[in-house]
Amino acid sequence: MLAEPDRTNYDLNFRLFGFDVRVHPLFWLVSALMGAGALEENQYGLVLLVSWVLVVFFSILVHELGHAIAFRRFGSDSHVVLWALGGLAFGSPPVAGRGRRIFVSLAGPLAGFVLCGLVFASHQLTEWGAGNGPVLSDLYRQLIHVNFWWGIVNLLPVFPLDGGQVSRELCEGKWRGRGVVTSLKISVGVAATVAVYSLVCEVGARSGNRVLDFLPGWFPHGSFYTAILFGILAYQSYQLLQFHTRGYHFEPADDRVPWER
Repeated sequence: MLAEPDRTNYDLNFRLFGFDVRVHPLFWLVSALMGAGALEENQYGLVLLVSWVLVVFFSILVHELGHAIAFRRFGSDSHVVLWALGGLAFGSPPVAGRGRRIFVSLAGPLAGFVLCGLVFASHQLTEWGAGNGPVLSDLYRQLIHVNFWWGIVNLLPVFPLDGGQVSRELCEGKWRGRGVVTSLKISVGVAATVAVYSLVCEVGARSGNRVLDFLPGWFPHGSFYTAILFGILAYQSYQLLQFHTRGYHFEPADDRVPWER
């Protein structure tokens, strides 16, 4: 689930802060499909779509650089790949120590929250995101949405999201030897719940059903895309769960750093 996608002749490659970054062409395609609804807007539709793709690119890059910097902090070389379902940061050699691995997993969402805070603070000081036409106001909304709400979603205990990695580490710390199975059960349950909720949101929005009106206005609504994404993640977690419960016995190595033993 965390394998690096194959290289193509259409990859965008560059270095940033000493890290190699590769952008797979599917990243641009999926990002554009997710924001295609902007084309139904007024004459600014194409501009809003381009703005959305650039916001997703910049925000996910910041997220993955958060992971990469954390890898570097613990002596692991890393590189970043942006592709169809988001981004990946790969570290080599692997980081030793449960606490360190948890920190690496949380560093990505933390970087996004910091960026969100900077965007919000700049808006409070200058009000650049309000009353300056649809392009700037939409840019502000997109930056807040992607860096805050996507960060929250990324912390859900679902594999292979960052929250799923943290869940696995915590479960292994408490139920050594069977923590992976426990975390996969949690992953299946949470992912399936989010997929069903997103589907209900989508059907309700299309049919005018007001079944979810009891939720506060700030509570995020799911979409067709989140229903598909978490449906896939639920299925993948279920497959992994079957693998771990049908004759495969996992005995984790004691990879704690000396002062943790």
